[in-house]
Amino acid sequence: MTANERDNICEDVCEGDAERPSSDGVSSSSCEVLAENATETSSLAQSDVEALVVGAVEMTSTAIESSNIDKLEEAIVFAGQTAESCADDPILHTVVLDTLGRGHWAMFNETGKLLHIDKAIEAREEAVNGCPPTHPDRPTCLSNLAVVLCARYEISADINDLDRSITLSEQVLELGPLCYRYARLHNLAASLLSRFEATSNLVDLDRSIALLEESLELASPSDRPDRLRSLAGPLVTRFRNTANFSDLERAVMLLEEALILPQSTKVRRNCLVDLSYALWTRYDETRNMADLNRAITLDEDALNLCSPSDIDRSRILNGLATSLWERFRLGKDTADFKRAIDLEEEALALLPPNHPKRPLRISNLAWFYNDLFILTDDPNNLERSITFFEEALHLCPPTCIDRHTWLTNLAGSLLTRFKHKSIIADLDRAIDLAQSAVDSLPLNHPKHSDYIDKLSNAQLRHIRHNNPNHHCDHSALSIDHVVAQLRSAACCPQSPSRDRLMASISWVDACTGFNPDSLFDAYITMFDTLDTVITRGHSLESRYSQLTTDSCITDAKGRICDAVNFAITENRPRDAVVFLERGRALLLAQLGHCRMPLDLVREKNARLAEQLESIGRQLDGLLASDTKPADFTLDSAADDAIAQSMKLTARWNKLVEEVRKLDGCRDFLKRTPFHALQQAAVGGPIIFINITRTSSHAIIVPSSGDPLIVPLPDATPSPVDELTKTLLNARDMQPRTYTLALRDLWDIIVGPVVDRLRQLVPTRSRIWWCPSASIAELPLHAAGHYYKGADPDKRLPQLFVSSYTSSLGALIRARRASPQHSSPMPRLLVISQPNTKGQIKLDIRDEITFISGKLSTTKVLEGRDATPDAVTTAIPHYSWVHFSCHAYSVPDNPLRSHFILHEDHLEVLDILRTQNPRAELAVLTACHTAGTRTDAPEEFLHLAGAMQFTGYRSVIGTLWKMDDGDGTFVVKEIYCRLFEELDKGNRLAYTCAAEALQDTVWKLRIEKKAEPWRWVNYAHYGA
Repeated sequence: MTANERDNICEDVCEGDAERPSSDGVSSSSCEVLAENATETSSLAQSDVEALVVGAVEMTSTAIESSNIDKLEEAIVFAGQTAESCADDPILHTVVLDTLGRGHWAMFNETGKLLHIDKAIEAREEAVNGCPPTHPDRPTCLSNLAVVLCARYEISADINDLDRSITLSEQVLELGPLCYRYARLHNLAASLLSRFEATSNLVDLDRSIALLEESLELASPSDRPDRLRSLAGPLVTRFRNTANFSDLERAVMLLEEALILPQSTKVRRNCLVDLSYALWTRYDETRNMADLNRAITLDEDALNLCSPSDIDRSRILNGLATSLWERFRLGKDTADFKRAIDLEEEALALLPPNHPKRPLRISNLAWFYNDLFILTDDPNNLERSITFFEEALHLCPPTCIDRHTWLTNLAGSLLTRFKHKSIIADLDRAIDLAQSAVDSLPLNHPKHSDYIDKLSNAQLRHIRHNNPNHHCDHSALSIDHVVAQLRSAACCPQSPSRDRLMASISWVDACTGFNPDSLFDAYITMFDTLDTVITRGHSLESRYSQLTTDSCITDAKGRICDAVNFAITENRPRDAVVFLERGRALLLAQLGHCRMPLDLVREKNARLAEQLESIGRQLDGLLASDTKPADFTLDSAADDAIAQSMKLTARWNKLVEEVRKLDGCRDFLKRTPFHALQQAAVGGPIIFINITRTSSHAIIVPSSGDPLIVPLPDATPSPVDELTKTLLNARDMQPRTYTLALRDLWDIIVGPVVDRLRQLVPTRSRIWWCPSASIAELPLHAAGHYYKGADPDKRLPQLFVSSYTSSLGALIRARRASPQHSSPMPRLLVISQPNTKGQIKLDIRDEITFISGKLSTTKVLEGRDATPDAVTTAIPHYSWVHFSCHAYSVPDNPLRSHFILHEDHLEVLDILRTQNPRAELAVLTACHTAGTRTDAPEEFLHLAGAMQFTGYRSVIGTLWKMDDGDGTFVVKEIYCRLFEELDKGNRLAYTCAAEALQDTVWKLRIEKKAEPWRWVNYAHYGA
């Protein structure tokens, strides 16, 4: 189902743009006296007739300005009587007929009664027919007729009205004085915009925007706010159809400008509403709560400027209700939920029975109750939802251009009821409605992917519904037919990337078990589109939020392990490795794209390489920026950051497409082929673990040849989840319980892998673990049998030297040649913070003295000197770095995990902003530096992962809280080994860090009799 609908930003683009023909300077008289004599046409002198006309014009203008319906009715009656009085004078008759049309047009805008728009057209048709071709008022009469024809089209969907409106408006531009040109440009633009909405022809939309640009240049200062608003609307529309973020960015800027200029109350109210809509649109793309919260604030302000009887109040109430409901869905605040329904019901009550916006209001109420059903499982809410959707569709005539919306909404609700009650009639009707919605879409409509996805899901339900007694028109449906539909939907270029991702997921589901050849293509498309969808976030924090809260993205990520399993069963182990690589560390991979070497591109096109580097540097800074949407205020820089990120991302994507056209660069920033990924295994085999409900495997990537598949028959999700819970609560477990968990970890996962490794490489070889999903939280490096009398050959630390890597790409980068060093010894930066307010004092004096006394190139930042700024400034100048301080993991937002330094925190985001081409070794003797416990453990967003991404080739971290007495022992043992290597002349001593750590923790276990959780705590990452 689609999201709740808000009124289009341009729904009243023509309002107030009718022109008034002149009355040729006739003098005014008393309207009341003239009204008494208006019907006595035979006795009226010419001067009296002229005065009647002036009175009708003034009376109508006054009534329109007052928005008083009673006064408008009186003005319409008086203008009609006056028209009869001056029927013999074509000039005066034209003036009063157009005035009568103005009155009916205003009455329609106030009441929504369709009778008045027909009367307005009738009067203005007669005015045009009676106006001589050479008369200076003819362009005005044509323009005013065009406006109401366009308005009637919006209700009746009669394309003839719209085409005629456009033809008349084009004629008007060629006639008449320049003083009205800006308004006539505006009205033609509105008609072209309406035709675009009916046909999805971007030529009409582009021309509409060009005309509005010209209209803005001609606008007077007093008209500028309204013209800014009028241009912003189509820009938002074009963004929604082309995903060009610069259009959305400019729309927001135009509306912000409009709000700071002097304007009438009505114009200000409309600008507030339209800016709210633009921010809602941006929220829908980026999921930035700042935009949603401000959209709510703007609608609240607009509502305060709207009288209770104003019909435009309904539009404002609807927008506010929609935003509040979205916030309720995210935060489950019942106050938002209750107010959203109250506001939407009020919005509906304000509309007369035949108002064209009633279906929208009713449909939104249907959505609210549909969501309530999902949250509460109360069938009454579902029934209310269906009833409202039925009513919305009933009110929408067959010719309505938006009918496809109501068709697909009702289809989705009926499908929901079928899932819960298995009423086959609901399924049949859902398919018919969804098919009608697809058939009614104009060519190249952006909803193509979304609607075909919904139709296909209903058809799949029908195909898989096992009811031999059921016969209907859909019995001829086949999986192949549905798969072909979904392939087209997933690859539809004009549809939003999120809709295409949803279609690709449905394509995967449709093919599973039926069509392996198409299934492989479906998985490839899903991976490609997932990358695009995640780039919608303007910062790493917003993208992480997407990864963990956007249901479409989480659905795609949930199928990654299935994709790997499919490749294995199809005997495509290389593709299995490629799939695993593409589904992990997605955020760091995107940030890495901004920093990647462009040597090949530079060889082909130096200009493109320079542009990519420039855009990449700017995006790099924005992605890792310290914007906190929750702290948003109206003068916040968050708006600028979002707009700039959107603009840069759009430019980046265009440059990438240009690069892919170069010879040999077709797959630039796409999937990395297996032969390139295999370079990561030059130092030892790499082991992936893939757990699914149907089967589980380890995949060993050797330095040459095909990957090796190791079945893990006992590693089903349930026992693995139980192991994870036990092993992550190490400090709360009795040693025996934890020892048994390490045994189970060996038996279920690690043991079968070791059996295969022994056939591949010698013992004491280095190996790398690259676990997926929840497996990423398990201490695989410590698996084994440790109870008394256990076989020592069933203890991984005694057989192989384990390290971890977030991805194969990260390990390849860690193995890149170190830069030439001017000194035979590494430069070591030591950060020491033993005294932290509110924390236990750390006894780290001995380890700091030991480390700093061994290398003359050591610099110590301690106490007050150890500030985040001082650390980030110093890091790029040192190849080794050592942290001895407190640290904390923040599971809800791992990018905010941090070291506690002097009076402030050094967060993961701060580290990611740094780059260190000299980086070699990072030793993090602080708590929780390599722990995940997040909703996306495979992203490796912890302090150790951040240090590795920044450039440190070898990183030592901790999975949980350290024992206070272990730090000094571990540090001394590790550095003794590394200093020995340096003394031997081994400038690459950091490559021995993994062996040094393993030997150290084994001593901690044997010599110090440490409980399991103490020595298991330490892990190595990188080369």
